[in-house]
Amino acid sequence: MKKFISIFSTIIFILFYNSYAISATGPATVYKVTITKIELCTAVPLANEHDVTCTGATTVGSGSKTFDVASVSAGADVGSYVSTTGLPIGTTFTHARPTISRAFTIKGYAEADSNCFCRTESDSTYDSTNGKYKTVQFGYCEANATDAAANAEENELYLGTDTGAGGTVICGNAACNSGNNSTSYSKTQSGLNYQYGLAISDPDTSTDTFQMIFKLESPYTVGLTAPKIELAFGTLTSLYAYEWTDEKCFVDAYYPRSTSTITD
Repeated sequence: MKKFISIFSTIIFILFYNSYAISATGPATVYKVTITKIELCTAVPLANEHDVTCTGATTVGSGSKTFDVASVSAGADVGSYVSTTGLPIGTTFTHARPTISRAFTIKGYAEADSNCFCRTESDSTYDSTNGKYKTVQFGYCEANATDAAANAEENELYLGTDTGAGGTVICGNAACNSGNNSTSYSKTQSGLNYQYGLAISDPDTSTDTFQMIFKLESPYTVGLTAPKIELAFGTLTSLYAYEWTDEKCFVDAYYPRSTSTITD
């Protein structure tokens, strides 16, 4: 029997933003994520959007490993990281909690405006004073999608700390040393679809990983046979871009889509 369960959207981190007037999502051809742990949960309290408490946590994957979820082999690569052998028989799991590095690599573009197809730039870096977790990095405005796709370069980006009332720097150039601005930048919102996460931790600027809580599409009860997991990913809308002033934009990660199948 096949059960369709979103366990391994668990490896995908989702950033949620304030509503900007000139913003968009677009395709990423590279989307590298580093996982350090994946756990299954028997229950979660979900006291608020930052509560990532996992009751009955059972580890099914551990050790630092990087995956490019934009690649055709992503499903098999992630599947090889996970071990379902030895799960406690009769235990029912309802949620999953991944632990993920806040540093990741992305390459792509999005149409932020008709005059700005905002692409990733390899020379782009974070503000040296504010630090990597309170910076949104410079993207390069191209005139059209063809140029943006051709010129996009791999760029290391970082999951920011949720500032709420401000304090995040918008880089005005690739070196982030001139023309900068500041913003209130939030990565969470209420009422999230469970496929995209129910809670996300809000680590301080000294912590290099974060966690998320995902609901399984249906609860999974462990039987006598270790289940087989099949995965697929899509990154057509996984880059976020915002033109914050005319012909100047920043880039950040949005969510890849994923499907997974557990076969008993």
